[in-house]
Amino acid sequence: MNYLTIPFFKALLKKTESKIALAFSFFPLLLIVVGLFNTNFMRLSAPPGSMSFLEFFSAVLSTQYQITLPLVVFIYISSTVFRDEITTGIMYLYKDISRRLVLNAKIGAIILLQFLYIGLTAIMSLITYYLYLIHQPYTSGNFLPRASADIQYTLVSITGTVLVFLLCSMIANLASISFSNGITMLVGIVFALFSFIAPSLTHLRFIFPNGYINVLNNLSFGFAILLTTIVFAVYFISIYVLSLRFYRKLEY
Repeated sequence: MNYLTIPFFKALLKKTESKIALAFSFFPLLLIVVGLFNTNFMRLSAPPGSMSFLEFFSAVLSTQYQITLPLVVFIYISSTVFRDEITTGIMYLYKDISRRLVLNAKIGAIILLQFLYIGLTAIMSLITYYLYLIHQPYTSGNFLPRASADIQYTLVSITGTVLVFLLCSMIANLASISFSNGITMLVGIVFALFSFIAPSLTHLRFIFPNGYINVLNNLSFGFAILLTTIVFAVYFISIYVLSLRFYRKLEY
């Protein structure tokens, strides 16, 4: 993070697309609304007294990732942050500033927006759980699962989902430096879909951070988190190096 990150982040917050993305963090509150009607839509199910808040939050993050709509919006935001300034010539305003500094600030602003979204989702999940779900027979009312194995499983799941979510935006950042918004959207969505499918495939489950939840029974919690972090770091550093190389080659 550098001195340009916060100004870029504030400008990013003013975008309509950013407001739409943050609006998806209110998704958990839909359970309260749906509960007012006699419908099976978005009904949760679990053994009696089993679901803790952390498990519910993990389920919310996973569902938001799987429906892809919030992810699509973030991919679009990432593409416009770079491509729009390239096509309109606004990049000329940064001619006296290090390209690396500008790239870092933009990536930092996007990551801050993503963590704001995740933080708001956590708050909305907390409100939903203790205002509404706590009265349902399948919840325990506990913040953490009772069994340590369940805590470990849930933490690995949340970590994997958050990290692969960040990678999808990084891929969009990289693609938008060289391609149009349409192609960037396609690249980002294909990467997201592949990262969703790969953990279910025997020979590909280890290539994304969200795949290690499927082999947790064969690994210790610490080793699973370590491998998840290493895989994320390899992707992140590789994508960042390529992004910086292409960004430096851009002409005003």
